[in-house]
Parts: sequence; C-alpha cells; structure tokens
Amino acid sequence: MTTITENDHNAQNSPGADPSRLARIKSLVQRFAVCWEAHPEQAVVTVPDLKGQAPRVKRELRKIGFSLELYGTPEPGLDNASPGGDPCRRVESALKEIAHWILPRQQRQCMYEVEIDQSLSHSRVRADRPDVCVTIQIVHRNNWDQPIDECEESCLKDMERALDELGACDGAWRPLPTAG
Repeated sequence: MTTITENDHNAQNSPGADPSRLARIKSLVQRFAVCWEAHPEQAVVTVPDLKGQAPRVKRELRKIGFSLELYGTPEPGLDNASPGGDPCRRVESALKEIAHWILPRQQRQCMYEVEIDQSLSHSRVRADRPDVCVTIQIVHRNNWDQPIDECEESCLKDMERALDELGACDGAWRPLPTAG
C-alpha cells in the first residue's frame, strides 16, 4: 500500500483552474468506470468510566472520520488483469489523479490521506468486475481519536459532490446514456 498525504497534494489540480484538465479528469472517470463508497473510520479508544467511585477507564469503539473509496476497473477487452500489471497501473494512476482533484483546497481542521491498494478486488455491487481501489481517509488533524464532527462531514460531502460532478457513481457504475 502506498500513502500520499495532504502535503503531497498539488494545488494546481484545483477544479476551476483549467477547463481542459477538468475534461481530462471526466474522461478518466468514464474510461475506468469510476465509482465510490464512503464508510466511517472507527478506532478503539480509551475513555474515563465515570460510573464507579474509583476512577477507571474503559475502551469503546468510536467513529473518528471517514474512508472514501474510489474504484476503477481496467478498460474492457483486457483479459487477465493482474495487480501491478500495466492495465492496473493505469487505473491506479487515474484514481490517484481523481483523488487529488477532489481534495478540498482550503486548510481545515481535518486532514486527508490517499492510500493506494496494490491489489484487485471484486464485489457483487459492481458485478464482480476487477477493481483497483484508492482510499481517501478523512480524519481530525489534531486529537485523532475524537468523534466525527462537522468538519469531517463537510469534507466528505464536498468530495462526494465533486465526484458526482465528474460523473463518478455512488456504489455501482452506471454508464452515461447515449444520444441517438
């Protein structure tokens, strides 16, 4: 797995910066049938247990952020796609470019990590197609173990909105209707 942090983000990927770049990103979404899923990030945290007389601690499972998973598949007609092969590396590169495109530009109280999974997955949701996955983790910049707050929710919504505008699909791929 490769990780790219927010500090590696290139500001020139800004959505309003270059119409030809936006067209390129949209074409990558169509070419690799990009779809996405969002899930809460969870962690076991230690918290004070105030129920007893003596100070104690307990562990609890807490939602601390989100994972936004981007899925893409090698182009149709390519048989035997294998992890690390050229077709999968092209999908990985496209997903990484899309991920950086949708990252919020302004400094916020949360941070983002882009993680590249070097394997292929298959899901019934996406008709068992071979998928390459890039995950964007959205978590607190400080005090990582705090519950999800408005900042993480807002960042996730902004990224989901950007994906919708690019033509990516929530869950499973749905091709654009053809004219004619």
